[in-house]
Amino acid sequence: MVRYIWLSHPLDIDGPRPPAIPAPTLRTLYTIERDGAGVQVLELASHTGTHADAPRHVVEDGLTLLDWSPDEFVYRKPVVVDLHLGDREVVMPEHLEPHAPLLARAELALVRFGYGQRRKTDPKGFNTECPGFGVESASWIRSRCPELRVLGLDVPSLACIARLEETMAAHNRLLEGVGRRFLVIEDMDLDKELSGLIEVRVQPWRVKGMDSGPCSVVGLVES
Repeated sequence: MVRYIWLSHPLDIDGPRPPAIPAPTLRTLYTIERDGAGVQVLELASHTGTHADAPRHVVEDGLTLLDWSPDEFVYRKPVVVDLHLGDREVVMPEHLEPHAPLLARAELALVRFGYGQRRKTDPKGFNTECPGFGVESASWIRSRCPELRVLGLDVPSLACIARLEETMAAHNRLLEGVGRRFLVIEDMDLDKELSGLIEVRVQPWRVKGMDSGPCSVVGLVES
């Protein structure tokens, strides 16, 4: 038996977000009662909620989400790695080494820090205390995972937000390079049983002029 599950959070106007990301707004433009049909206006930063970072996020001539073909958003070799690090802790190569055989054959890796419950019960802590990758661990991923095309996380940023000055460059290390076809998906919903995960499909917003943006992610689980 196979079934589809959500691996992304619904976009929530009141949802958690990193300190540098402004709150989104949703307002009514037309109503059924007054105008015969309802229309709303949504305004948000491109890195709100579950979203995909494309190379253009940090590389001036990097690719945007419009440069991917539909079939490139389907990943049939996903793996899940659990890294239960402490608050404000930075992932180091030694944390990844035990998972090297698994990661070496993956085209999509979901790194689960166990922050799903924290997102629900302590949004402020989720926003500011999360662990994250530094340049060393990003370099390890780059050199040891030749087939990897996506790194997904259950925290709001690849970088450790409380230590942003030393870890933000992890984005550059993973995304830099001419024609680099790699995505980082942040703030995913991974707080569920994923042992039977056999496929992941990413459905990003495709907006001209926008380098990265919100996305819906669906997993196919076999049980």
